[in-house]
Amino acid sequence: MTKLLIATTNQAKFEEAKAVLEDSDIKILGLKDFPGIKPIPETGDSFEENAILKAKGYFLQTGIPTIADDGGLIVDALDGLPGVHSHRWLGQEATDKDMALAVIEKLKGVPHGKRTARLGGFVAFFDGEHLLKSENWVEGYIVERLEGEVKPGFPYRSILVVNKFNKLYRDLTFAEHVEENFRRKNLLALKPKIFEYLAGK
Repeated sequence: MTKLLIATTNQAKFEEAKAVLEDSDIKILGLKDFPGIKPIPETGDSFEENAILKAKGYFLQTGIPTIADDGGLIVDALDGLPGVHSHRWLGQEATDKDMALAVIEKLKGVPHGKRTARLGGFVAFFDGEHLLKSENWVEGYIVERLEGEVKPGFPYRSILVVNKFNKLYRDLTFAEHVEENFRRKNLLALKPKIFEYLAGK
């Protein structure tokens, strides 16, 4: 059976990717299936660079065709922050709630019209020969206060209002989430080629 590695330890992200790519002829693995694997440093200057670094790095360690992603939140009034450092800009000890609240605090006093932001990023696939990549973003704006819970693993979905539906990303219905999810869009864009290359292995 052909194997495909989804290079994440985030279970929610893994399940999202698996739902799109699951196939009876493909065994989908995550980083948790490789306890001794070495983390790939995210040293790139962009989401694209980091996604490619991870896809290539984990392929080289496992020999298994690999999908990796990198993304986060870009806030225009903060000159693109938290940007490429979205998941570590407050340090390793910061909670998801800490990160969400920090964005709101930094935008204190910024008027509604200037709170524009986007959540999204890149997905890359590498099988030792072929490199594929895709980019997608969800456009919206940042709320002025945090209300309700912050979903583990997705700190910024609780503070970004999605323009298309005029509601928090966190509060989208299942159908709306499926329609707007940037990771799903990236995977669907790459899926035909990924399956073509896997079939040739």
